[in-house]
Amino acid sequence: MAKALTFPELLMRTARQKIDAAKARNATDGGAEKPKEVILAACKAIADHLVEDGFAFRKSGPDLIRKAGDLTFRIHFQSDRNNVAGRRAAIWIHAVASSDHLAEWRLAHPLPWNGAGKASLGMISGGQIGNLLHHPKWMEWDFANPHKRQHRINDAAATIRAIILPFFALFDRPALAVDTLLQRPALRQTSIIEYAFAMLGRDAAMAAMHDYLAANPVIQSRYKTALAHARSHGPAHHAGDMAQELAAITLLHRLDQP
Repeated sequence: MAKALTFPELLMRTARQKIDAAKARNATDGGAEKPKEVILAACKAIADHLVEDGFAFRKSGPDLIRKAGDLTFRIHFQSDRNNVAGRRAAIWIHAVASSDHLAEWRLAHPLPWNGAGKASLGMISGGQIGNLLHHPKWMEWDFANPHKRQHRINDAAATIRAIILPFFALFDRPALAVDTLLQRPALRQTSIIEYAFAMLGRDAAMAAMHDYLAANPVIQSRYKTALAHARSHGPAHHAGDMAQELAAITLLHRLDQP
């Protein structure tokens, strides 16, 4: 599995990569493999591992898509902007689960920050592959070295199977998905609470919010302050603060009423 980095390690390494990339672009070997071509071929090879799981590869993403009734599962490959021909051809892998039913529900129960497009309205949860874990990690795969490339392709496919496919499988059972994903700190819990309301009903959404706040006393304290402010001045119009988002959901979806 790809080496996971702590946040300080990630910052230090990214700074070094930016410096190295700037230097390398001024002295690039014209015969070196281009990162874009290396990455596209690697992504296609990863996709070949997952065809049997029902995923279709889209070169334009590049990404993998699988439809399952109401649900759409997407695995996206993002290239590092600091890639350099012959030296670095790194990707980050992201996963997103979306629901047509949730998109329709959000149209009928809008929040100020939800987009108007069906793709954004339907998003349940997702993120960088390491953020799907209970203990978030930053993970990447670098395919620049031709001697290690196949091993890293195999490793990327295996990691997708180990982390992303079980994440997608949770949505076969919405109640299990809600209970599990509310405990993943790097995911957006407000979206999961909306999903609970859309799929399981108001009582399930209220229970999910109660459980989340009970397990996170710092956010619970901030939520109480945000809720009091929202009752006096109206809910927040922008996403980004968990306590304010939860307060807005409480008011707009009337989760504070019997």
